[in-house]
Amino acid sequence: MPRAVTPRPPDPADELPRVGVRSLCAFAARVGDLDHRFTPAPSALAGIEGHATVTARRPAHYQRERTLAAACAGLWLQGRADGWDPLAQRIEEIKTHRGDPVLVADNQRALHWAQAMVYGWLLCEAESLDTIEVALVYFDVDSARETMLTQHCTREALAAHTQALCERYAQWAHQEQQHRRARDAALARLPFPFDGYRAGQRELTEAVFRAQRAGRHLLAQAPTGIGKTAATLFGALRAMPLNASDQLLVLTPKGTTRTVSLDGLRALGAQPLRVLERMARDKTCEHPDKACHGEDCPLARGFYDRLAAARSAAVQRGFLGREALREIALAHGICPYYLAQEMQRWADVVVGDVNHWFDLNAQAWAMAQAEGWRVQLLIDEAHNLV
Repeated sequence: MPRAVTPRPPDPADELPRVGVRSLCAFAARVGDLDHRFTPAPSALAGIEGHATVTARRPAHYQRERTLAAACAGLWLQGRADGWDPLAQRIEEIKTHRGDPVLVADNQRALHWAQAMVYGWLLCEAESLDTIEVALVYFDVDSARETMLTQHCTREALAAHTQALCERYAQWAHQEQQHRRARDAALARLPFPFDGYRAGQRELTEAVFRAQRAGRHLLAQAPTGIGKTAATLFGALRAMPLNASDQLLVLTPKGTTRTVSLDGLRALGAQPLRVLERMARDKTCEHPDKACHGEDCPLARGFYDRLAAARSAAVQRGFLGREALREIALAHGICPYYLAQEMQRWADVVVGDVNHWFDLNAQAWAMAQAEGWRVQLLIDEAHNLV
């Protein structure tokens, strides 16, 4: 007789909305002005190298990138702490930058502390600690100088801090979980938007679908008039729920082809799909003569205090082309360009320049790496990548 299999006990992480520590704090711990006078590491690679330099200076027992997770306020909270010294009982959050760390704005430093303290609570839970030292380490990539700030915190205080952040995020997280389910259900039954396929169009659609489904590269060349945009978009979108994809990036080196992609997505009419058009800052800035901080630009002043309402309006709109983004941003008195950056996190499809992915300083690439997202790519006129 076959041996009975003991069912796996339910995992609390299976049904709870998942959120990374950085995402949680970016959503719930930011207040005040937009301010870019404090310069972070100039590239993702420089940031990685800076972290490696700091952790290489630590003793042999030091634990790098400690993975942590726990349930809090109906969320499954997860992340990797930069470093943990079990002998000193100190958890470290490392921030790479250029310049004097004194120039870090108060609200930005508060965000950094928020992240460090959430990791501190997760570590207390993992190690059953009553107190812990939480350290914020600023590392200047030019001078290789460290500036360490520390706080001794109780588990109880860290738990209260984390609970408050999670409660601010919980309703949004459940909304996003429901959106993801509705989106995937809609894409799974998405019909081709026209009465029939043109010659060669169905074959292209199926090739894109199979390649996206298998995680393979596909290089396709097709004549003008075949309907490449509809074929490739349809194939990629139908693959998204099967791949458990977080986002589809439709990338192009030209603005004209970006418009064609946006028109194609409108024609597909996949509701409740969220589509975002990303534009360069010089094409969306309302005050090009002003600097991006609250002392100079009125749309940077109090940006994070008004962001929540603008973000809610944006997800209700769904299709966020350039004009829709501008309308929402100005209605809430914030910068359209940085609203688009925020909405990159919540969009299902992002249409923009190839640099958003292939430049390692770009937000799309950095976000996917930080969040561990599954991202699909469609690249128009890929020969221009050379």
